[in-house]
Amino acid sequence: MPEFEPADLARIKPSSFAGTAYRNQAPGFDPISGEGARRLGGRFNPPRSFPVIYLCASRPCVVAELMHLATRQGVDVVDLLPRELWSIEMDLDRVLDLGEADVRRRLHLEIEDLIRPDHSLTREIGEAAHDQRLQAIRSPSATGVDEILAVFTENLGGATLKASLETRWTDSSDLPGPGD
Repeated sequence: MPEFEPADLARIKPSSFAGTAYRNQAPGFDPISGEGARRLGGRFNPPRSFPVIYLCASRPCVVAELMHLATRQGVDVVDLLPRELWSIEMDLDRVLDLGEADVRRRLHLEIEDLIRPDHSLTREIGEAAHDQRLQAIRSPSATGVDEILAVFTENLGGATLKASLETRWTDSSDLPGPGD
């Protein structure tokens, strides 16, 4: 595993992200709280740490992430239903863009470092980014489909997130196919 130096992060100029990203989740939860990830942890935050909203840059990424979740849990995707698909509009100006080759090079990272099942390195990166008051991390999806955004809700400052419920998936016929 590469040696990540949190101090290197301070020398990276943040990017911006303005647009819409997507997430799927079980019904009944606030789609922009990040509380589930705070309690359970995620790729860029350890359990019992800070809230993070995990989003996808596209709808196909959301479906791929749901399939990936089912595989990791050893269940059929229908066992995770029902799910809600939310769109989240945002305008962020302090984003660590790990999709950029130059940023990864300066941090001594490879894409493989960001998508491996062991999250110890990415959690270290997330903690450093959170401490640097960055609003989000943009990174390749571990599924190979598009990119994800990990939004640090505590660091949003004046930025706002607008969530809209797009649809509910209640059975397998509701799930879109690849590219939908």
